[in-house]
Amino acid sequence: MDILTPDAERKRAALRRMKLIATGAFLLMTIIFFLTESLGTRTIFWVIRWDHVNAFAEASMVGALADWFAVVALFRHPLGIPIWHTAIIPRKKDEIGRNLGSFVETRLLSIETLTQEIGRFSASRALLGYLSSADQRSRAAGWLTEGLGAIVRALDDRQIETMLAEMATERLRKINAAGLLGSGLDMVIASRKHHELIDQTLRQVADWVPSRREMIHQFIERSVEKTLKWGSRLVPQSMIERATDQTLTAVIEVLMLAASDPNHPLRADLNARIEGWAEKLKTDPEWIERINDWKNDVVGNEGLRDSIAGIWTQAKQWILEDIEREDSTVRGYALRAVESLYGKLESDPELGATLDERLRSGVISVLSSNHHAIGALIQRVVDAWDGQQLSQELELNLGKDLQYIRLNGTFIGGIVGLLIHLVR
Repeated sequence: MDILTPDAERKRAALRRMKLIATGAFLLMTIIFFLTESLGTRTIFWVIRWDHVNAFAEASMVGALADWFAVVALFRHPLGIPIWHTAIIPRKKDEIGRNLGSFVETRLLSIETLTQEIGRFSASRALLGYLSSADQRSRAAGWLTEGLGAIVRALDDRQIETMLAEMATERLRKINAAGLLGSGLDMVIASRKHHELIDQTLRQVADWVPSRREMIHQFIERSVEKTLKWGSRLVPQSMIERATDQTLTAVIEVLMLAASDPNHPLRADLNARIEGWAEKLKTDPEWIERINDWKNDVVGNEGLRDSIAGIWTQAKQWILEDIEREDSTVRGYALRAVESLYGKLESDPELGATLDERLRSGVISVLSSNHHAIGALIQRVVDAWDGQQLSQELELNLGKDLQYIRLNGTFIGGIVGLLIHLVR
């Protein structure tokens, strides 16, 4: 598999073509050298002699061979001979990775360079430009909705349920239930809503009393027996029945009268008791301790924890069902949030500047803390490559241009050789 090159075939063809050209130049100089070796110093044209051509060809061969060796030595042993300091890339792969990582980390992508480039970018302007279209705002709201759905699906239900139950129970344990009830009663009393509660309670008790007739009948019988002892047998049953009915009627009349008369003594007593309860709930240590103990018993009940945990299941089901609907409530909230953000960015330049500054600061802080990872990443990637394969890939990508070194060596070597021949 190619490490670096997606279009390997095209580059291989170009490399082969340049190798043929460079090798052809060497062979051409070799042929010229041997053909002109025996022609001596005869003149070809004006001051140009055959020995000049021979010297040029000879030096060109040397230059071509030297540069061929230099280029090949980068990637492999020339002619397969393990000459010292050849096959540099396969042998030095790990060192190349370290040096390349260090160069990229300290020079190419240094903190100073990254800070300058990040400083030129304005996230708020980019966001404002993107959200300038209503379609783009709608699309952004859709992304937010889909993102929420993905997050909700990915969350571990058991962990979320446990977390919610623990958070709720912890908060409930810290609440002063007695003080909360006392304050609540104070507000009810201040709004005089407790009178309605008293009215309803008295009427409900009046409606309930007739259902307890048998209990009242038995109470009167026991009272007669305790009072008259053996003489209770002389009291006719009809008299007890009549006393039961009269007692029921009296109790009901008292309750209904108290429910309808704001100044009734029974009602005043109930008012005073309610106000006393409110005060005790706030100030009486015994009441406070007792109420909070009851509260803690309820909070510690597994049924309550299960009920709290069940809230997540219901919420998750609602969210996932809602985001699939055309008239999604969640999508509507997301769109309003995006619209609001766009409006604020458009009307408040300081908000955009603050957003940019905080984003830059956050990104630079993260980069500063993890900047060493850039070089480490490059080194790990290079270390994971096979040396021979890396050498082949680099030759494939750079070899075409390196063949020009061979061509330059051929012709520059020829020129230098000719100059030396002329001087000599």
